Amino acid sequence: MMPSRSFQIFRLIFKERYRQPTLELVIPTMLVSNVFISAFYARGVFNYYGLVLAFVPLISVSETLTFALALRNIIFVTGDHIYRGSIISFMMMAIKRISLFFFTYFCDVILPYLFWLFTTELYIFLSNIPVPQYLVLIYTVGYFFTENIVLLIALSFRSGGIVTLLSGTIIGILFIFGGIAGYYGIIMNSSLTPIATISNPYVFLIYEAVSEKRVPYLNVGIYTEAVISLILFAISALKFKRIEV
Repeated sequence: MMPSRSFQIFRLIFKERYRQPTLELVIPTMLVSNVFISAFYARGVFNYYGLVLAFVPLISVSETLTFALALRNIIFVTGDHIYRGSIISFMMMAIKRISLFFFTYFCDVILPYLFWLFTTELYIFLSNIPVPQYLVLIYTVGYFFTENIVLLIALSFRSGGIVTLLSGTIIGILFIFGGIAGYYGIIMNSSLTPIATISNPYVFLIYEAVSEKRVPYLNVGIYTEAVISLILFAISALKFKRIEV
């Protein structure tokens, strides 16, 4: 039985991004690098604090690799097709643009996340470490939030250099300066502190772990980030449908 045309197109998009030995290297590395969860957890009375550190991007190899893989897909595969105009070869296939967008988004963004989720949850299960699933949720929301920002930028500017520079600048401001703003907001008890939870909730998680005090507005920031992420996704889908090549 011949595979459907849609499946053939999906397989083509998938193979372009995950040629051998990409998956053979990425998935084992994600699984093994989760040893940092055990390393940080073995900190006596600071167990929760250690778990939070183990899930902070840039410290966590698995999370960083996931983000980098999706970033590569968006900017240097999908984005490159748009910059060079070769995306037209996909759009001329017998498939709706919105379906092509979903196939591309799934391969570019969702698959790296699923690789991370599978390897992380498998390691948690095998190691029997009581990791709060709240940490998984926070990374999930932050991951799609940042990748949707990059996707929208890639669809708005036809230059890989500009997209890379602009994406790095925006994400750096959100994560680094958002973390600094959150830290000083907690110290100064500023009324603007809830805004900082949108860009970098890990500062507030570390504060909770060390001080053993709850940050009441942390959930508000995470929910707001999730809503913004959905809006960015919808705008990106509309821009992809109307893209001119």
